[in-house]
Amino acid sequence: MGAFVAGVAVVALVVAGLPSAADTYRVNVLTYNVCAAGNSAGTCVRDLTPQRRRTWAGQVSALIRSRDVDVASFTEMCYAQVGLLRRELPGYRLVWYGYAKGGGPGREDRCRTLWSDLTPDTAPPDGKTFGMALALKNGAEGPPLRRLLRADHAPAVPGETIHPRGLLCATGRVGPRRSVCCVTHISDTETPRQVTGLVSAYARNAPVILTGDFNREPGHDQLTDVYGMGLGDGGYTEVDAESCGVARRGGEPTTRGGRKIDYIFATEADYRPGGAEVIRTDPELSDHLALAGTLIGTEPRPRRDGGPWRGSCPAYARRRRGRRR
Repeated sequence: MGAFVAGVAVVALVVAGLPSAADTYRVNVLTYNVCAAGNSAGTCVRDLTPQRRRTWAGQVSALIRSRDVDVASFTEMCYAQVGLLRRELPGYRLVWYGYAKGGGPGREDRCRTLWSDLTPDTAPPDGKTFGMALALKNGAEGPPLRRLLRADHAPAVPGETIHPRGLLCATGRVGPRRSVCCVTHISDTETPRQVTGLVSAYARNAPVILTGDFNREPGHDQLTDVYGMGLGDGGYTEVDAESCGVARRGGEPTTRGGRKIDYIFATEADYRPGGAEVIRTDPELSDHLALAGTLIGTEPRPRRDGGPWRGSCPAYARRRRGRRR
């Protein structure tokens, strides 16, 4: 039930000119595509043997507790796993959004088939056994946002069947501030811009932590709508982006196949990256690896100041001014 680090991408923070330590706080975040009901290749079902499933909740909760995680998110999850985690993480509030049965439209209900031997509570009242979840250390406030995404981009293969995926957000206290925490899982037919638009409308001016499986590698042109830090036209920093003049799109691979497609983003007006690590469980439980990282939050300040990067990183500030022209 132990875990070992498969890869570490530690970001060295440049402290000159940044807010003092007294004005900052740390937020620990984890995101994990748990591949809980199988995939088209069948690799997850092969991994989720009875013995491995019995260790699942213990391993995942140990990852969260050992890193003192404030916000954890899960994609490709079965509702049965929510109950299993609640037993292991009694201090956390788990928020669920189910948008399909058993792993996707047209598939048999693999969630019940795979997990019913560990818990009788395999389905919420709406019967949607497959979806995503958030685990919030300090609880949640008010109604969450649960949204089935729409196809707003043509599929890679003409005539390909479209399976809409989802977005889940919940508001709660993260560190000293009220923040919006979100998780999404998008395919090639739903764009990151659609996600960030929905998040912005829900969050208004609150700080945002946006996580999940974007199914796009860092250099993808659609992620330009997400990245800030002088790397795109969006307003988000990424947890494993380097600081100041050497900001980059990148990070360690988060899938068994060697692709980086899982992300921890946060509004750059409120956070800067504090480093990340990619974690492999033993035994392996998914075709993805867990991504854990630290965000450095700043005390509340007027959002029009551009956040902690402006003024402290001259090259970054120049790039932002150039984009606004």
